[in-house]
Amino acid sequence: MKRILSTHIFFLSSLLWHGCVHTRDNRLDPLLDSGMPKQWVALDLNNSLSQDQKLTYWMDSFENEWLNEAVYTAWSTNPSLVALAEQTLAVGEEAVIKGASILPQANVGVNGSKSKRNLIGFNFPNGSTSFTSESFTSGINLSWEIDLWGKLRDQKNSAKKRFKGSQYDYEGARLSLAGQVAKAWYGIVESVQQLQLSKQMTVTFEKNQVFIANRFANGLASALENDLATSALASSQATETMRERIQNTQVKELESFLGYFAKGSLDHNFSDSLPKLDLSPFPPTPAQVMQNRPDLLAARLQLEASGYDLSAAKMNLLPSISLTGGPGSRSEEFGDLLNNRFRTWEISGGITQPLFNGGRIRANIRRSQALKKAAEANYRAVALRAFTEVETLLANESFLQQQEEYLQIASLAAQTAAKTSWDRYQRGVQGIFDTLDSQRRAFEAESRLLDTRKDRIFNRINLFLALGMPALPIEP
Repeated sequence: MKRILSTHIFFLSSLLWHGCVHTRDNRLDPLLDSGMPKQWVALDLNNSLSQDQKLTYWMDSFENEWLNEAVYTAWSTNPSLVALAEQTLAVGEEAVIKGASILPQANVGVNGSKSKRNLIGFNFPNGSTSFTSESFTSGINLSWEIDLWGKLRDQKNSAKKRFKGSQYDYEGARLSLAGQVAKAWYGIVESVQQLQLSKQMTVTFEKNQVFIANRFANGLASALENDLATSALASSQATETMRERIQNTQVKELESFLGYFAKGSLDHNFSDSLPKLDLSPFPPTPAQVMQNRPDLLAARLQLEASGYDLSAAKMNLLPSISLTGGPGSRSEEFGDLLNNRFRTWEISGGITQPLFNGGRIRANIRRSQALKKAAEANYRAVALRAFTEVETLLANESFLQQQEEYLQIASLAAQTAAKTSWDRYQRGVQGIFDTLDSQRRAFEAESRLLDTRKDRIFNRINLFLALGMPALPIEP
């Protein structure tokens, strides 16, 4: 009988070991066999990268202390980030709870009882028909589920992986918030410049309208010319109002990132111009990005955790072994519980083998298998999104640089043309329609140039985020 029992235990252990080795096999990264590129394709088309410049924190490239302070403020006061930090701590405590199940549990207690029994049917002469008794017990109760198969260890490892993954999720949220604050900041700077440009355009068209209105009153200009000048002024005023509305919205958005109630007032130290960007630092390789991006690291850890979950689910088919008991005292007098003569001890063990549970265990195994496949697919999806982002943003670096250079030329030429056109109109050589149109083109070219400079800054910030580069040290 002993030999048969030993054989069954050995057979079950062998099956479990084989299943566990297969389930816990997290050695190979599923991306390594999926054709992951060794270098970025956009590098061959990009002439806006520096081979020498190296950054530890990407915020340093903007050299803006006020912006750095705003990011630190957002990290400490943004409600969504604070909530995520607390949720991360909660996940860490879940890992502690899972890990505690491996160790024995001990509880100390004192119990007392008093009972009365009737002696009906016993004819004791002059005897009592009932009696009472008291009983007191105290001791330490130990319980321990022996992790013979490693199920509890796998559950603990899964919880630890998920906790580490939640930490990377938090780091990703901090990085994203830094990017949002930086983009909101420079969006406001660009909006301020756009508003100033709109005011300049309004002043110019006001002068035009007054000049043409006087000529019209003196019979030197036609009603058409007067109407065109009035229309240009009203259109400029509408653009100025639109710029004020956009700026107000952007300021409120930045205030919300900082955890403030929105006021929409400019009470921060914004610069008067957008920063001039240096060449972008040479990007790390795709393999290095996999080690830098928090979302990729979190997805990988979720995949590993799902492997441990599947292993633990399979082990639910095997017997569980538990031990209970411990030292204590028992007496009919409460005061005797501390007397060594009334010391007791008890120990018991049990083996539980699932026989019938309505298919719950096997359903849980299938569920864990599906979740593991889903985690692997999600890991690939996150990686594909990451690589696409980097390739797109690297290519945009070159395109936006060229676009800014062309718009710089266009803006200077349009301003010169506007001045020439106004001089020609005053000398009666050119009509008012062409003159107003050339002025409008000059302002539009300057506005597009500002917008492109902002887009370059946004693209640079997004590139830093896509590469997983840290924004600032954790502490200022």
